[in-house]
This record gives sequence, C-alpha cells and structure tokens, in this order.
Amino acid sequence: MKANKKIVLGIIVAVVVLALIASQIFRMNSYFHRWSLDRVTALMEKAVKDAHQHAHFRRVLLLCETDHQALLKAGREILSHFPKDRLLLNPPPDEIRHLDILKFVLPKEVQIPQAILDLKPYVCLISHDGYLTVEMHGGWDHIKREMSHFGVNIYPEDFKESDRNFKYGDRELIPGLWYYDDGYIDDPEYDKKIEALMRKAKEK
Repeated sequence: MKANKKIVLGIIVAVVVLALIASQIFRMNSYFHRWSLDRVTALMEKAVKDAHQHAHFRRVLLLCETDHQALLKAGREILSHFPKDRLLLNPPPDEIRHLDILKFVLPKEVQIPQAILDLKPYVCLISHDGYLTVEMHGGWDHIKREMSHFGVNIYPEDFKESDRNFKYGDRELIPGLWYYDDGYIDDPEYDKKIEALMRKAKEK
C-alpha cells in the first residue's frame, strides 16, 4: 500500500515538474516569438525606408541635379544611330548589354554618352514608337505594394506620335524631354509634389 502511495506521489511530482518545465519552455518560446516578430518588423520597416529614400534620391538626381539639355542631346545622339524602320520591342539577346546592374537594350555599335551613364539608369532602351526611354527606377515599391517606375522619355526632333491617344509622359521638362512616373496614376496632386521637390532643390 505504501509502495502504491509512493508511486502515485512520484507520478504527481513528475507531472508537476513536467508542467513547470513546459510552462517555462512556453514562456521562452513566446518571448522568442515576440522578439522574432519585432525583429522582422524592424527589418521590414528599415527596408521600406531605404527603398523610399533610394527612390527619392534617384528622383532628385534626375529632376534637380541633371543638365536636361545635355541629357536631351545625349538621347538624340543615340536616336540618330537608330534606323527608323527597325523595332526593338523584342530585341535579340546580343543587343542587351549589362554594365553592373544596368541594362542597355541598344545596338552594340551605339556609344552610350556620359550624360546617360552618369545617371546609372535601371534600363535604357528605344521604344517601338522611336523614342528613347531612360528609366531610373523600375521595381517593387514597398510603400505602395506595387511596381513603381519613373524616368524620362527622349524624343527626336521630328517625332510624330503614333495615334491621338499617345502619351509623351507626365511632365515636360524641356521640349523633347518628358518625365514619367507611376505616382501620377492614382494621385491627382502628384505633380504638385514633383513641383515642390524641384523648387526646394533650386532654393538650396
């Protein structure tokens, strides 16, 4: 009888000890889980902030720190080498050049002017309509949770739009040079933000 009591008591003690250990492990896991979530959240917030700042700096570089006349001249220099009857909508692989992370979809014999190289564009290509696109940012926008693109379209002097619905861009910087930005799509006040950005840069 005494032996049975000892066994029962031992079982009770073992259960209590295991319960305490389980409780401790649960608390530690909960703490670790909370710490992990906080850490992941902090890293995501930093990534969003860095992406936002990167896009901002790229806009400032293009809109406020670039000689637009020199950029227009550089773009038209590239266009002057391009046969008007040739489309690069689906370019052959040998016409895609990569410099670091930059992509130039241009014939290999065409020299890329320094004014364009200095911008370190994400991609530079000639559209099937016959103008040059210099894209400064083309990727995932962590703020808007969608793809975001901005850059400039450079048009030859004798450019003729393909149809009435043709869109040159969102903001004309100088004749022949148009800025485009996905921010214009859903924000009717977006041009005021771009105007303020450019005005603020001039005041410095």
